[in-house]
Amino acid sequence: MGYSCSAQQKVDLEKLTFKEDPRVIVKDRKKSADRTEPLTSLPAYTTYDIEGYSFGPVSLTEHCFVAFLLNSIEEKKLVGLIIGFETTAESEAIYKYVSQRYGKSVVLQKEAQLKDSHNKPYQGSSAFLWRNIQPGKSLLLSSIYEFVDGKPIKHTDLVLINNDQKPAYETNFKTVLDRVIKTYTP
Repeated sequence: MGYSCSAQQKVDLEKLTFKEDPRVIVKDRKKSADRTEPLTSLPAYTTYDIEGYSFGPVSLTEHCFVAFLLNSIEEKKLVGLIIGFETTAESEAIYKYVSQRYGKSVVLQKEAQLKDSHNKPYQGSSAFLWRNIQPGKSLLLSSIYEFVDGKPIKHTDLVLINNDQKPAYETNFKTVLDRVIKTYTP
């Protein structure tokens, strides 16, 4: 089987050990520079050029993005990632896979729907945490439900993070994982 020079490499993001050089993972892909990712406060390479990326058996589509989280702008060591799934089908596929693969989660935010003054649903959200799915790494899935023309559309973010990673700047949180968990708990 032949490959063209421009073919993207196949990468199962679930299998990353965080020892990989993120510059190699995003090589030849359109990406942002070292921007601060707001949820984690860490610098990140973010790309929507996701051909060949998957998380386990769930392939990423053109409706996804990946942010490769870095320990610092200077060192650029991989310490985590965020995968955004922008459709209901993708969101349900990743939730089903992660739930089956890693079992029972800690519910950080129960699925809840907000309603407008006419008692029509317009938004909802949920968040689930799986601690230590791999040595030293935890996974969080958060979903937002929006109602467009009366139909629910689900957007999901998967966060895989090194448990001990410190925030990029001084905060009240000991680790980035603590910061992410607090974002999704009342």
